[in-house]
Amino acid sequence: MRLLIILFFCLSSMLSAQVEYQIKVLNFQADNGFQHKSKKVGLEMIEHLGEINDWEVITSVDTTDITMKNLNRFDVIVFNNNCGNAGPIFSKAQQEVLQNYINNGGGFVGIHCAGAIWEEGGGFQNWYEKLVGTRLVAHPKVQRAKLIIENKNHIATSHLPNEWVITDEWHTFSSNPRNDVNVLMSLDESSYVGESKMGGDHPFTWCQYYDGGRSFFTSLGHTVEIYSDKNYQKLIEGGIIWASGLSEENLKLPVLEGLIVDLNADYGITLESGDRISSWKNNVENSIIKSFNKQDQGRKELGSGMPRLELNIAALNGHNAVVFHRQELINENEDAFDHLITGSGYTWFSIMSVYEQVSGKPGVNSFFGNLRNTNVDKQGHYEGFWAGLSDDNQVWMGSRNAIEGGLWNDNNPHVLNHQPLETNTYYLVIGRMGDGVNKVQIELFINSITAVAKKMFPINQNANSSKMVIGQERDATNHPGFESFDGEIARFLIYERPLSNNELKKTIEYLMKTYNIKK
Repeated sequence: MRLLIILFFCLSSMLSAQVEYQIKVLNFQADNGFQHKSKKVGLEMIEHLGEINDWEVITSVDTTDITMKNLNRFDVIVFNNNCGNAGPIFSKAQQEVLQNYINNGGGFVGIHCAGAIWEEGGGFQNWYEKLVGTRLVAHPKVQRAKLIIENKNHIATSHLPNEWVITDEWHTFSSNPRNDVNVLMSLDESSYVGESKMGGDHPFTWCQYYDGGRSFFTSLGHTVEIYSDKNYQKLIEGGIIWASGLSEENLKLPVLEGLIVDLNADYGITLESGDRISSWKNNVENSIIKSFNKQDQGRKELGSGMPRLELNIAALNGHNAVVFHRQELINENEDAFDHLITGSGYTWFSIMSVYEQVSGKPGVNSFFGNLRNTNVDKQGHYEGFWAGLSDDNQVWMGSRNAIEGGLWNDNNPHVLNHQPLETNTYYLVIGRMGDGVNKVQIELFINSITAVAKKMFPINQNANSSKMVIGQERDATNHPGFESFDGEIARFLIYERPLSNNELKKTIEYLMKTYNIKK
């Protein structure tokens, strides 16, 4: 075993404003196949990036370092131009370790020949090619060509010109990864000669959230010279920072006090039947609200209520989203949210887009709610809080206190924005209710600290809401989907208190930057 431990403590940093935590990187180059002349300079480049960024970098060319105990030390593992075209690199146990590392939120950066690890076999081979995004197949001779930067908002590509001309090896791939990854740059096939092309759409660098972790891959990295190119160094530097989860856009939420629900479509999702979601885990640690799960009760077709996962959406800076078509996910803790409408107040945030709504109950196309519907004296007593859309996509919110029946009245305020949301456009929608035991204010916000609608709500300390549902107004087993919305949710947060204006402002700024929401 050879481990070269390189600890660098340097005050200067190319991205010091963006990195406050010392990222731990495994600079890995064990292989079984073609030997690039650029292997040595590839290792040295990652070590150099570690020096200027004050990272901890450990370089290894030995697969015996692939143990769970060892990998758990690292934020990112870099497969540094290591080929596997002649035979397997890893044992079965090491393959399982790598999968578990990604499952547990690990970061992966693949450089060039990391896309030509072909001989691992079995299910791991398929999993690994999905982690990379594809597999390298063929290439023309090394030559200059032009790259088109498709995403200038990403930390790895924000420094690059719109068109970048450089000399390297221009691989084609077994499949076009565009539908499954967030493409950062693509290759202009008219700028080089040779038969190895992909019909005009030729992604060359991308990132994705995959199987619980983050993966960044670039096919660049064949020549010795490219590793001394400053643009290339910053590309890989940004990829490592992004894969670590510690880039500026992915730092933790600025406000954590009172957070009880954090549903993030990048993490904690369990799939079955392809891309269908059976469970969405709450990412708030030690919360009694564990997850939101599928429910078949009341549906004629089992599993028809499961929303689906859409991966790596370019308009959301590459984040994932959950797509609802009259479907819902339910949390079974019936008492977890009662206090929000009986005095504590709340603030919720939803990164979402809307589709054309399907006709159900007129004006009720809910994207969340925990209503309890009862019929005392045939009046109808409704308790809980919810939000949804009119049939023409005007967004609304409300709280209900069980004092008096009726769909909307002074005890059940309809806080409505009269301007419809545009379909297939991402918004940050926010609801806030004040704390207190008398009358409190309810406010609705869209992409801004300025409320678009507000009303007063009389508190009833005896109100008793029901199960919280995402994608529906309640646990509606009698007519599932009838009062659900059509659209997407990428992030959903609930705080058990009204955030202050300053807290609201900071959280809005963070979410809009992270998810590329335009004002």
